Amino acid sequence: MSLSLLLEKYDVSTEEGLQKALSEVEKEESRVAECQRRVHDLIDLQLCSAGVEAAIKANDYETGAGHVSRFLSMDPGSVAAARARGAADPRDAMTRAANTLREHIVRRFEDAAQKNDDENVDKLFKLFPQIGRAEEGVRLLAKYLATKLGVEIRRLSVVAEGEGAVFADAMTRVLEAAAAAAARAAALAALAAPGLLPAALAALQPQVCAGVRRVSGALLRAAARPASALQAEPALAELALAHSTIQLYFAFLTRRTQADAASLPEAAKQAALDAVEKLIAECDLTRTAQDILGHYLELEKFFLEESVNKALKMATPQPGSTTSSLVDDVFFIARKVIRRSISTGSVEGACVVLNEVSAVLERDVTAVLRRRLRAAPPDPLPLPAPPAPRAPRLALDLTALDLTADLAHALNKDVEAQRLLFLAHLAEAEAGAEWAARLAEEAVRGAGGAARGPTDTHKVESCAAGLGAAAAALALAAEQGVAAVRAGLAPRLALWADALVQPAPLAEELEDDADAFPQALEQFSECARQHLPQHTVDALLLAVVTDVATRAEARILHHHYDREGGLAAERRCRRAAGRAGGGGARERAARLAQAASLLALERPQHAADVLRPPRLPPARVRDILARRTDFKIEDIKKLKL
Repeated sequence: MSLSLLLEKYDVSTEEGLQKALSEVEKEESRVAECQRRVHDLIDLQLCSAGVEAAIKANDYETGAGHVSRFLSMDPGSVAAARARGAADPRDAMTRAANTLREHIVRRFEDAAQKNDDENVDKLFKLFPQIGRAEEGVRLLAKYLATKLGVEIRRLSVVAEGEGAVFADAMTRVLEAAAAAAARAAALAALAAPGLLPAALAALQPQVCAGVRRVSGALLRAAARPASALQAEPALAELALAHSTIQLYFAFLTRRTQADAASLPEAAKQAALDAVEKLIAECDLTRTAQDILGHYLELEKFFLEESVNKALKMATPQPGSTTSSLVDDVFFIARKVIRRSISTGSVEGACVVLNEVSAVLERDVTAVLRRRLRAAPPDPLPLPAPPAPRAPRLALDLTALDLTADLAHALNKDVEAQRLLFLAHLAEAEAGAEWAARLAEEAVRGAGGAARGPTDTHKVESCAAGLGAAAAALALAAEQGVAAVRAGLAPRLALWADALVQPAPLAEELEDDADAFPQALEQFSECARQHLPQHTVDALLLAVVTDVATRAEARILHHHYDREGGLAAERRCRRAAGRAGGGGARERAARLAQAASLLALERPQHAADVLRPPRLPPARVRDILARRTDFKIEDIKKLKL
């Protein structure tokens, strides 16, 4: 539309009319530009067709591919407009020229592939995306790389004679060559089009599977069931390393595919990842990995059982032995086995080994410790006997246990060794429970790298819980040992209970008399700390104080006291309560001190003044006051408690 017509059509004197006129002008300019572009496209199309033919004659395939790329980028509307005017389809000549160029490029590519001319292979491959044949280029490249990789793998899969992990090293070399080929395919495929890498990997994978299968066959034959656990270790290390290398190769393929498909839409990206996952799941390399893992697990079970049985045999008590390394040896083996299973890179393999270790600890090791902690030797922890009262008759009774102990030492020279060995086993049971819990934490933390998601993590945590059950079983064995110690101390505790509430003084000096039991407890705890963990020592102290306090409170009712005897008993019990150890022990001893304080009263009417929470029952207060020979029963009955 001419400018004069626009001025006639629109009133440009107004703003609205001027805007409409300008819009009309812009539309006309756009139509003119579109027409010019189509004319240029048609001219370029003719030039491209002639240029391709000239490039083929000159063997200048890069220039020819550039012309084809220009043709493919043209707007189809240009050709359609020309055909609408009755002109011949200008694409026919260009299509024939492009097909001819493709045939020349394919032929040259195959010639370069036969000559192993990597430079020309890469150069010609880059032309396929320009002529619209990216998928064909990737297919030809993958075929070339697969042929080249097959030759290299056959050379690398030959296992050299020698010591060390020769089979695992050969498998590593094979998979490194495969990874290098996959990396080259990924780099070139990225130049062609994203998302084509899975097709290239599918062409490479058969060569990889065949090479690894040859090496794994030799490895499995060499790792046949050995005669001893010591001979099994090198084979186990190789099997674990071989399986780990395969898992690393699979992870490498997945990462490369993710990087290659990163620019694709989400659906196409997921399709590429699914294709690689399917390739990994269905290839023979996965079956080879399963064979290696199965053989490893069978051999690892043999190693674990043989090693633990040997440790149990070596830990059999010998005459005069005072130490034991049973738990140290077993948990050293368990940690080694668990760490090796994690190094395979298989969550399933780690779970199987965790279950085996848990079963061995709970079934074998705990059973041995429970057997050895069933009964304690005489006087398992030295608790000094109370000093004998000055009355001759009582002196004979209170020293009876010491005479018995001296006789036992004279009859059995190994009694001290038995005592030390028992304490060593008790400490081992305590340490074993802690070790089992620590191993469970290490296993969950170590297997985190192999876990592919929350499901795998939960699976490892569930299997590691079996070590928690083993820890609980070892803790029960330790509790059994503590109970045996308490049973062994029972006769001496009965003597101390009677000594604390004796009406007669136990020593000439009042301080010595009052401090006898606290000093005995201090010697007892010092000796216990040399052999047992602190929490076990605290538990034993609580048990000792509770037992003595309970017995002593009952023994009060078997004696009669005057004021002096009551003061002596009160002084001993009060000093014992003040130095009884932990809070639980002091609380129980405080009740005994309260009962003894009733014996030291000047008058029964003062009983209410010494009763503090937790108060003794009124009936027990009256019974204790009745043991004072100088208190009248009538006064005791009148008390309001």
